[in-house]
Amino acid sequence: MENENKSPRRTWDLMIGIALILFGSLRLYNRLQAEAEWGFRAIITLLFIGYGGYLIYRHFQNSSKG
Repeated sequence: MENENKSPRRTWDLMIGIALILFGSLRLYNRLQAEAEWGFRAIITLLFIGYGGYLIYRHFQNSSKG
C-alpha cells in the first residue's frame, strides 16, 4: 500500500526535477548571452537547477532500492 502512494509522487518529483533543470538552464543561457550581471536572480536560478538535480538523483536512488 505504501509503494502505491509513493509511486505517483516519485514520478512527479522526476518530472519537476527535469523541468527545473531545463527552464533554469534556459534562463541561465539567456543571461549569459545577454552578458547581464550576476545578481540575486542568477543565484536563485542556480539553486532551482540544483534542487532539480537533487530531485532526479533522489528518484533514481529510490528506484534502485525498490
